[in-house]
Amino acid sequence: MYAVAAVAAALLSSVSATTTCGAGNLCPEDLPCCSRDLVLGTGSYCVGTCDPRYSYSLDACAPSPICKNGSYTFDNLNDFAVSTDYLGDADNTDWVSSGYPMNTDDILLVTMPNGTTGTVIASSTYVWYGKVSVTMKSSRGSGVVTAFILFSDVQDEIDYEFVGYELDSVQSNYYFQGTLDYDNAATINLTDTFANWHTYEVDWTEDSLTWLIDGQTARVLYKKDTYNSTSQEYMFPQTPSRVQLSLWPGGLSSNSEGTIEWAGGLVDWNSADMQEYGYDYAMVKAVSVTCYNPPSHTNQTGTAYRYIDRNGTAESVIVTDDNTVLASDNDSGLNMSSGASSAVSSTTSTSSSSTSSSKTSSSSSSSSSTHSSKTSTSESSSALSSSSSSSSSSSS
Repeated sequence: MYAVAAVAAALLSSVSATTTCGAGNLCPEDLPCCSRDLVLGTGSYCVGTCDPRYSYSLDACAPSPICKNGSYTFDNLNDFAVSTDYLGDADNTDWVSSGYPMNTDDILLVTMPNGTTGTVIASSTYVWYGKVSVTMKSSRGSGVVTAFILFSDVQDEIDYEFVGYELDSVQSNYYFQGTLDYDNAATINLTDTFANWHTYEVDWTEDSLTWLIDGQTARVLYKKDTYNSTSQEYMFPQTPSRVQLSLWPGGLSSNSEGTIEWAGGLVDWNSADMQEYGYDYAMVKAVSVTCYNPPSHTNQTGTAYRYIDRNGTAESVIVTDDNTVLASDNDSGLNMSSGASSAVSSTTSTSSSSTSSSKTSSSSSSSSSTHSSKTSTSESSSALSSSSSSSSSSSS
């Protein structure tokens, strides 16, 4: 959750919208989608991170692409899309990214260049119960946080989080609809997460959640043990979620004192990795997704997941054959091919246009800076390739 909060803060800082959405503050019809960072809009705001609880209506968020079995390696980034450009076409995009993803020697580099807020990579499709495995190495250093999580549109979350000053352990955690409960966390000990390849797995069913490392069970959570008698609900992750990989500065000076302390202090922007490569990095060798059947209350086959109420539980979601792709950045689930609404006033159109310009500018800036980063760090990447190869040989 620290990762999600920091990513949301970073996204907020890059968007010039002045109006936010959230509990008790639903989106207006002209900007109907409430994104994860509580900024409202159309287009990319309506896919991938659209929270149906706070959007204008349940139909405002585009339906989410259904789970797809797959094994992913990273000899190139051709199946990646920039998050601000992505409009729901999961058939032609496997991963959606913001920040600075790179690859070298068939390895995905999740990087954090000097002075940046890092990189977030999310799957284009969702998982509604299944097994997800990631073979990876974490980053290192005080204040540097690596994460492999499953995250839903209503903020259910299943975590592996690596704080860079503790390389002999990983933190497992889970959340129900973003509710903070520090008792949910548990530390798992293992060998050096930066030097060694490990395979981290989440095995998620309707009744249980298992964290496994290198094929060995490290932690098990049972849904029956998460019942809250006050709210009379199970505080258990239960809604379709995207696979997310990230690297971010928990030790950013502008973060809260608690976050900085948890991350091990302020980021050292002059660390050995920064000096040698120009960025901190985590390495991902492979990702695998095995889909389980959806709950029995819904169709077992289809193309998309869709919410039918704002409760944000498993019973709120059904499987449909709905389209998931928006035609343009001005569209939403209300009208997926010709604008956010047919009832937009000229004033609203100006506001919407302004927001769209901001997103376009942000997208251009992101794409440009990503390309610039890749160009300027190509020499570093080659050096890292050599380092990676020798490290891989020694750790296997």
